[in-house]
Amino acid sequence: MMNSQVSALRRARNKRGWSQEQAIVRFENVSRSMGITVPGRASLRSLLSMFENDRRQVPVQYRPVFRELYRATDEDLGFAAGRSLAALPVPPPLPPDLPARVSGEILGYLGNVLDEHVRADTVVGPRYLVPTVQSQMPLIARLCESARGGDRQAVLAIAARYAEFCGWLYQDSGDCPAALAWTNQALDYAHELGDPQVIAYALMRKSNIATDCGEPGHALGLANAALATPGSLSPRTRAACLRQQANAHALLAERKDFEATVDLALTSADHDEDREDLAVYCTPSFVAMEAGLSWVRLGQPDAAVGVFRDSLASWDDGSQTRDRGLCLARLARVSETLCGG
Repeated sequence: MMNSQVSALRRARNKRGWSQEQAIVRFENVSRSMGITVPGRASLRSLLSMFENDRRQVPVQYRPVFRELYRATDEDLGFAAGRSLAALPVPPPLPPDLPARVSGEILGYLGNVLDEHVRADTVVGPRYLVPTVQSQMPLIARLCESARGGDRQAVLAIAARYAEFCGWLYQDSGDCPAALAWTNQALDYAHELGDPQVIAYALMRKSNIATDCGEPGHALGLANAALATPGSLSPRTRAACLRQQANAHALLAERKDFEATVDLALTSADHDEDREDLAVYCTPSFVAMEAGLSWVRLGQPDAAVGVFRDSLASWDDGSQTRDRGLCLARLARVSETLCGG
């Protein structure tokens, strides 16, 4: 494990006594001198964190910058030939004779399996689940082709959930193009389904992917579209869309809009949960955790520390363990930056 990119890149930075912010500034200077175009400061913060935490492979065009920045070889930095962090296994082809008729048993099976996949994601992470989840999609596509009437509505609902979850798994694995492709598929299913909750949620997810891809303007437009979806949104779904809108405002350095939107998101999230809501996870603690990261992006790490601590203090014991762990990691990272680590 000590030769992995996650330890090698961070070790190279720590060896020089640089905080992440100091490394980013130097990275910008080196890339400028080499004539290599890189994203803006806010996007670089997210990218460097993903590179150091093994969530995304360093693109080939950025590797010369890292080599010059740390005066190290590809091997020193974990860029060894043949290493493919982003490569995910391709599921085997399924037999052509898939069930062509919708039944309650099939829909129940798909729903139960998806619920188990969602729970498993919090334990084992996305990379092990992608092949299994994606392998269900040919069956779901066949059912969508054959279903009619009320059966079709039920199939479209499960299809939208599967496609959105597949998009999430790819996003969490660092593959934005695949994440966007599956989320677009989820949005297509949602539009045909005609459910404003599902449409808004899929638009919010596209917005979140756009922020990861360094496109905050596009992300803001998608978040605005999610909130403008005809039909009333549940409080938690509205909170999730507002949270994403706030993220985009922060990446665009629009502080006043960010603060106002976060307040609305916190208010909307403070409602009793509905287990059927796609955004059931969007609690006030979750919104606060996301706001803390945005404060970092706005160059206010002191404010971020307080927000992260408030989030952790109000987190329910035993709930959303992975998100709570992410909040702890973000607090540790920003505290390290403030201490000059």
